[in-house]
Amino acid sequence: MSTRITVLVDNCAPQGGRGLLAEHGLAMLVETPHAAVLFDTGQSGLLLANAARLGIDLARAEAVVLSHGHLDHTGGLQPLLARIGGRGIYAHPAALAPKFAFADGRSSDIGVPVSRSQLEQDGARFVLGTGPREIAAGITATGPVPRVTDFEAVSTRFRRGPGADAPPDALPDDQSLLVKTDAGPVLLLGCAHSGLINTLWYARELTGGARFAAVIGGTHLVDATPLRLQRTLDELRRLDVQTVAAGHCTGLHGQMALLAALDQRFSPYAVGQQFVF
Repeated sequence: MSTRITVLVDNCAPQGGRGLLAEHGLAMLVETPHAAVLFDTGQSGLLLANAARLGIDLARAEAVVLSHGHLDHTGGLQPLLARIGGRGIYAHPAALAPKFAFADGRSSDIGVPVSRSQLEQDGARFVLGTGPREIAAGITATGPVPRVTDFEAVSTRFRRGPGADAPPDALPDDQSLLVKTDAGPVLLLGCAHSGLINTLWYARELTGGARFAAVIGGTHLVDATPLRLQRTLDELRRLDVQTVAAGHCTGLHGQMALLAALDQRFSPYAVGQQFVF
């Protein structure tokens, strides 16, 4: 039986439209023969509008997994709860901590836009943890990713408070989602703030060294240095991932580099696209 992953929110909308809209954010619905789980929620109620256009009933989702606590992955949570009612929300404790971005002399609040208490009033049942966890049969959240490469680092613009003197945010809440399919494991990325290769290496440990059928999501190569980008591409070729579908925070330059290095194994994607395994 097949597993289907549907892109509900991302930075690009499809040509021809179909009424689907894009925003800077990410949300994917994972449907296996045994369960349905939502991975991230985008940054607004656009999640609901796109799901309705696609004829998808989000009430089928048994749980929500948050890749990390940034606005563009959590902002749709309150509208979602208002529509479908209470759900288990799986996240790292640090996902609910204050989060800011500092650039050009200004701070921006980029954390979860609604307080935990308000979300709980709306039906959120937070299930917080700091390690790998099975969310449903065949669907596992990786938990924090060990950072072992010497070329992947979290951007210094992320802070734990406002202002230039605020301590940096290493984003310990960053996690990804592993989905077991008949074609092999599929790895879903929110932003891969821990590093795409760090995440892949750790996911391989969790799957016993299996070859990945696909890696789908944000890779945060948008601001990668030439050295980081080249070493990432070298390692992707060595790992022999069958499909790399990169969107959201990958950036056009990152996507072009992935296409040049991986050829037919690389795939951009847009809102509404489905991956079936």
